[in-house]
Amino acid sequence: MRRSVALGWVVLIIMAVQAVRLSAFGDPGFLIPTAFFGMVLVASSLLDWNRLMSGAAGPWLAWAWTVAAVMTLGAIGTVPALQPATQPLYFGIVALSGLLHERVKHIIVALLAALGMAFTGSLLIGPEGVGDLVIAVVSIGVVAAATALIGVEFERETDRSVRRLAELQSQRADFERLYAVSASLAGADSLAEVLPELVGRICSYLDAQVGAVLLYMPESHELEVMSPVWVNGVPLQVGGVRIPVRSNSVLAQVFKSGRPLLLDRISDKAEAYGVLGELGLTQAMVAPLKVEQFKVGVIAVGDPAHGSFHPEQLEVLSSLGAPAALVLSQIGRYEAAAEMSRRLEEVAQMKTDFVSVVSHELRTPLTSIIGSLDTVARPELNPAADTAKSLLNTARRQAGRLQRLIEDLLIVSRIDRASVPIQLETVVLAGFLKEVQDAIPAMPEVKMDIEPSDLAVTADPDHLNRVFLNLLENAAKYAPDSPVEVKAWAEGDSVQVAVIDHGEGIPVDQRDHVFERFTQLENSSTRTRGGTGLGLSIVKGLTEAMQGTVQLWETEGGGATFGLTLPMATKAETRPGPR
Repeated sequence: MRRSVALGWVVLIIMAVQAVRLSAFGDPGFLIPTAFFGMVLVASSLLDWNRLMSGAAGPWLAWAWTVAAVMTLGAIGTVPALQPATQPLYFGIVALSGLLHERVKHIIVALLAALGMAFTGSLLIGPEGVGDLVIAVVSIGVVAAATALIGVEFERETDRSVRRLAELQSQRADFERLYAVSASLAGADSLAEVLPELVGRICSYLDAQVGAVLLYMPESHELEVMSPVWVNGVPLQVGGVRIPVRSNSVLAQVFKSGRPLLLDRISDKAEAYGVLGELGLTQAMVAPLKVEQFKVGVIAVGDPAHGSFHPEQLEVLSSLGAPAALVLSQIGRYEAAAEMSRRLEEVAQMKTDFVSVVSHELRTPLTSIIGSLDTVARPELNPAADTAKSLLNTARRQAGRLQRLIEDLLIVSRIDRASVPIQLETVVLAGFLKEVQDAIPAMPEVKMDIEPSDLAVTADPDHLNRVFLNLLENAAKYAPDSPVEVKAWAEGDSVQVAVIDHGEGIPVDQRDHVFERFTQLENSSTRTRGGTGLGLSIVKGLTEAMQGTVQLWETEGGGATFGLTLPMATKAETRPGPR
């Protein structure tokens, strides 16, 4: 409207210039209406149109201003010299009215303009100018109709823009709330941490004084009130409150239906509303917590701090329920997984402790049995009968196997507890591997290729002995009819050792599991060879305890290759073989 006032000043100045040019400035027909319109413009310039247009009187003042402009032009048009100059201004005011005013007011302005143009024209022109006058009046009507249509479309577009802006502002507020809720919940690790923050934020957004979350317990098919409950900014601890989903309570109905509810006058029938009545609420909103179709529970907020709840707030609560449900669901799963992991760790620790205790307890009597068998096998006590000798040898051999199993179990339990004792020394591989080979009965041919010949590693000799003993026995067991190769070479600050066999190899689908405990190849020919499946697990555990690594590769042409990476020895006393 300020621009229209400025345009009025321009029109007034143009008319004054035109009056001076046509020597009509002193005509009362010009001075009186011009002075009147000038006062209207002065008053209009002093008004706060932004504030006025937002009120009920603003549009009427703007319309009165337009009418005053039309009447001024009608008065000025009675001056013969100025009448032709007023006609285009009529068109301009009518066009401006179509954009500024509603339909009825615009029609009135257009009629006044048409009447003013017809009246002044009838006074100043003769019969020969009636046609031109009719055309001018009709043109006023056409301009009025055209600008009215433009104004209607402009109003529609303005309304659409206002609605879109309101929707965008509402969506922005929703997104900000969703982001704030999600961000506050993202770093939480437990429901005890997340619930006060979650309920507190939602209550602050909705101006609620009380808030509670009830989660679904699928084991009992109940809704449990989670502790704490948020009351006037203070989290209060509760416990043991559960609502059967099959009941007719409002909370159970919201959970089952998945639709939010706005409840009023709760205190009048507190007993009928269950938990909501026990909390002393007078008004409440309840919304489901669900992720798509997966129901997590319900959230209830009550007693607005100011006024009462309205449907828009219920929509906000429903929109906040989705991210809250997602976070609560994930945290619930995380807690369940953590609890399961803790229990599994306890079971694993119990198993390790049991194995360790049993192995220690078996070790003492087994040592006594082996000692007794070795004593009986001495020449002066050895029985004469061949059957007795055979039974004695079998017993001694099986006692040795049992002793080896017990030693393996003890090492496994120590690896589990990360309590493997390590005494690092410098070990020269050539002599060390030769002694390991000689300690294995019926060991087939072993081809050694160690470069350089004095290549040494830093390792615990006892553990390294057990590692190579398991690898060589494993190669001999699974490739009995082919030679075993051992290659060692330096590579940077480490030593690479490869134990190679040319047997059937390890199936591709089992290669990822060979270092797991109690793993044996699913092959009938290899199953008959026995074994506990602990050997490669011990190899991996002891190698890593000595700061090394072990890998499995496929041997070219068939077979398996176990590669060890060990720290290269730089200095220390050299030890050529196992103790």
